[in-house]
Amino acid sequence: MMARVQDDRIPVRFAAAAQAGAAQAEGAQAGAGEALLIEEGLVEDATGGPEGRAVARFRPGGPAHLPGCACCIGRGAAATALGDLFQARALGRVAWFTGVVAVVADPAAVAAELESDRLAAARFRVRR
Repeated sequence: MMARVQDDRIPVRFAAAAQAGAAQAEGAQAGAGEALLIEEGLVEDATGGPEGRAVARFRPGGPAHLPGCACCIGRGAAATALGDLFQARALGRVAWFTGVVAVVADPAAVAAELESDRLAAARFRVRR
């Protein structure tokens, strides 16, 4: 009999970018306890929402800091944004969340980025 392994990482699921307007209206794509990870340009006015939902935005592309910065060498924008969101949660700066809904143009690319980033992969589990 194989032992079951519990995965305590925060799940990240992807919402269709075509439905991004739904996320804008009261975070309709995100359920209770879920934060939003939003690619800039897809949803214009997503704030914390009526329940103070945690929101992180990212611009696709390279790292958020200067080239060669020791804290983010090789880290993508989505992974960096999730890291910032995780830190804000840990410090109580945003509402506690138990999942993340990512509203992105290319879910496969963002999923690959998150799975290949060691820090993001240690904290977040991509749901396909």
